[in-house]
Amino acid sequence: MFAQRPSSRFLATGAIISIVAFTFLLLGTRRSRDAASRYILKTPSAASQSQSHCELDAHAAVSNGSWEFTAARDGLNHGLSDEQCRMAFPKLFVEVDKSASLKQEARITYQDLNSREVEDGMVRAIIDKGQLYIVEYAPMPVTASRARATLNSLHRALVAYPGRDRLPSIEFIFTTEDFANDPIGKSPVWAYSKRDTDDSVWLMPDFGYWAWPEVQIGPYHEVRRRIAAIDDGETSEDGSYVPGLRFQDKKKQLVWRGSLATNPGIRSKLLKSAQSRSWASVRVIDWDDENDIRFNLLPIEDHCRYMFLAHTEGRSFSGRGKYLLNCRSVVISHPLTWREAHHAALVSSGPDANYIEVDNDFADLPRKVDFLIDNPQIAERIAANAVRTFRDRYLTPAAESCYWRHLVRQYASVLDFEPVLFATSRDGKVAPRGVPFETWLLMN
Repeated sequence: MFAQRPSSRFLATGAIISIVAFTFLLLGTRRSRDAASRYILKTPSAASQSQSHCELDAHAAVSNGSWEFTAARDGLNHGLSDEQCRMAFPKLFVEVDKSASLKQEARITYQDLNSREVEDGMVRAIIDKGQLYIVEYAPMPVTASRARATLNSLHRALVAYPGRDRLPSIEFIFTTEDFANDPIGKSPVWAYSKRDTDDSVWLMPDFGYWAWPEVQIGPYHEVRRRIAAIDDGETSEDGSYVPGLRFQDKKKQLVWRGSLATNPGIRSKLLKSAQSRSWASVRVIDWDDENDIRFNLLPIEDHCRYMFLAHTEGRSFSGRGKYLLNCRSVVISHPLTWREAHHAALVSSGPDANYIEVDNDFADLPRKVDFLIDNPQIAERIAANAVRTFRDRYLTPAAESCYWRHLVRQYASVLDFEPVLFATSRDGKVAPRGVPFETWLLMN
C-alpha cells in the first residue's frame, strides 16, 4: 500500500553520483570564456512561453481586416505590429526564414557562437527584454561608421516596437565588412549580404538604411525624400509647387558612376559594352582623386533624372542598389550573386517586371537598351513597378524595422540557449557582460 522507504545505503550512493555529476557539469562547462556563467540552456517551457508571446503579437493591431499598407501613411512607421509586417511585406523575410530552417535540426549553441572570434569590424551584442547591449567591439576605422549606423538602426527597430519587452533574448555577432567569411563548420554571423552557399550567414539590413557618409549619402529617409521630389514633385519653402520629372522627359541614357577596383571582372564588361554608345553615361570614379570626385560624382538622387540605371555588384553587394530602386527609372543589372533582404521582390520578366536583367558579360545590353528606348511604354511600366514594389513598400524604413525584429525572432527560434546579461566570475563577483547601447554610443 505504501512505497518502501529507501535505505540509507541507496541514499548515500545517490548523493555521491549527484556530486560527481555536478562536478562534471561545473568543470565541463567552464570553458570557452567561462561559458557556464554566460548562458542558460533553453527548456521546453521557455520555448513555449516565447511562442505564446509571438502568437499574441501576431494577432494584435489588425482587428477588422481592413488595414492595408500605404507608403504615405505607414512608410516611416518603425513600430508596425507583426501581423502588419507580414501583410505589408510578404516577400521580405525569405532569406532569414531560409537561415532558420537550415538550423532546425542542429540548433545554435553557445559554444557555436564562441567559436567565432570577434575580428576587426565585428560586434558581439545581446538583446535582453528589447534592450540592446554591446558585449564586444573590434573597431576598424574604415567601417566604424557602419557599426554605429547598423546598431542605431537595430536599436530604433527595438524601441519603436510597443511589445519590445516580449521580444526573445538573443546573443549574436555581426560584421561590418562587405561580406562574412563562411568556412564550413564556423558559427553564425550576421552580415549585409550573403551567397546561396553561405549557410552560417544571417542576412541583416545594410548600414545605408541609417546613413552612408563616406560617399556623401545622408540619412536614408532624407535621400528618399529627395528622390521622390524628382519623380513626384514637392512643395518648396515659399509654398510653391515644383512638379516632378515625367518619365518620358528623363535623359534617355544609361547612367553609372563607380570604381572598377571593387569588381573589375563585372564592371569592366559594363564599360566595354557601353563604350561609344550615344545612350551611355558611364564613367569611372577615382575615389582617391578629389578633382575626379568633384567632376564625376553624381548625387544619388540625380541618378533618377536618367531613364536607365546600371547596377553592378562590388566586392559583394553594391550599397547603391536600394537607392536606384527608389527611382522611377529602369534598373538594369547583371545576375546577382550576393543576396540582400529585398531581393525576393525582384522580378525581371513579365507584366510585373520591376528591373531588367542582362548577361554577366553585358553582351546583350545594347540590344535591351535599344528595345526600351524604342518601346517607352514598356520602360515606363517597369519603372512604375519599381516604385510601387520598392520605393513604396519593400524599401521603406517601416520594412527595414519589420525585418530587424523578424531576424531577432527567427534567430532566437534556433538558439538552444538564453544569454545571461550578468555573469559571475571565478572570484564570485557579479558584473554586466555588456554595455547599454546608449552608453556605448557616447563612448564610440
